[in-house]
Amino acid sequence: MSNLRSLVTLIVWVTLCLMIYLIPPNQSREDVPLLMEQNFPNDEEHLIDFGNFGYIIEQSPCESDTRGLIIVHTAPNNHEKRSLIRETWGGVVHSASSGSPLRLIFALGNIRNSSLESAILEEHSQHGDLLQGNFMDTYSNITYKHLMALQWFNYHCNRAQFLLKVDDDIFVNTPTLLENLRDPKASNSSNRRLLDGLIQQRSGLLLCAKREGDRVARSYRSKWRASFKEYSDSRYPDFCPGFTVLYSPDVARKLYAEAQRSPYFRLDDVHITGILSKRLHIPISDLSPYVMYPGEMESVLKGEEIPTEQVEFLVSWHNLNPSQMRSLWSLFGNN
Repeated sequence: MSNLRSLVTLIVWVTLCLMIYLIPPNQSREDVPLLMEQNFPNDEEHLIDFGNFGYIIEQSPCESDTRGLIIVHTAPNNHEKRSLIRETWGGVVHSASSGSPLRLIFALGNIRNSSLESAILEEHSQHGDLLQGNFMDTYSNITYKHLMALQWFNYHCNRAQFLLKVDDDIFVNTPTLLENLRDPKASNSSNRRLLDGLIQQRSGLLLCAKREGDRVARSYRSKWRASFKEYSDSRYPDFCPGFTVLYSPDVARKLYAEAQRSPYFRLDDVHITGILSKRLHIPISDLSPYVMYPGEMESVLKGEEIPTEQVEFLVSWHNLNPSQMRSLWSLFGNN
């Protein structure tokens, strides 16, 4: 009789364990298994605590010869910004069929405006470069968008040697990127060779204009406020401001896996490239020498500084207006 009770108890415990394991996650929790290190079939169906994740607009996987993926974070109503990117620096890489070693995708979330959604679907039918997740596209959900980009790269473009995640208001020096991918030893400039070496780094790379020692905003008036419950320290660890982050595949995989099993935090750049990278002991390489900041850009556009062929940069600062974007493309688009 005691053996029968033991057997029944064992069966009950096994059943409970299986139920806990198989129920899809719908809330933030700490016990999500280390995804991407193992093959968990339900991984693509959630983003952290957002269950039943899926794509409203999907993308075909990268071709085997895709060397670099650029994912642009964009808002649904930023049609003009996307058009400007296609017209300028994104024009040489904007689709899977362009023959370029680079691939460009615009990432956005869901909306409740049916007319705007129809316009987005029409835009995608024309250009074929949108990736839309079914989470609502709000500022508080931006971490979902960031993680969607990492997930898509990990599952559908992981043969590429890097993921470049950018905002839709910056200029990317795609001619420099293309030259690096086609012939990384072509430049005679020592400074440019340092940049080429960083881009060619195949592992352990988290590259951005690093921020150090930022205080945590506590004011209710701040867009970036974090409560003590969300983050208890007074300063954030070093992190990447979200306008530009370049990941090697292994770093994208590790940060994605760690984010999937960590509680949600709405400041995506602080969370993914700061808190999680520190936890995983992933160092940040500084891109600052290769960012064209506003002062330098103003001088270059006025022709007051060095010749354009000597200006070595990968990306601009953010908040560019259309005139600045077009002017930069006219100067550097044919380099």
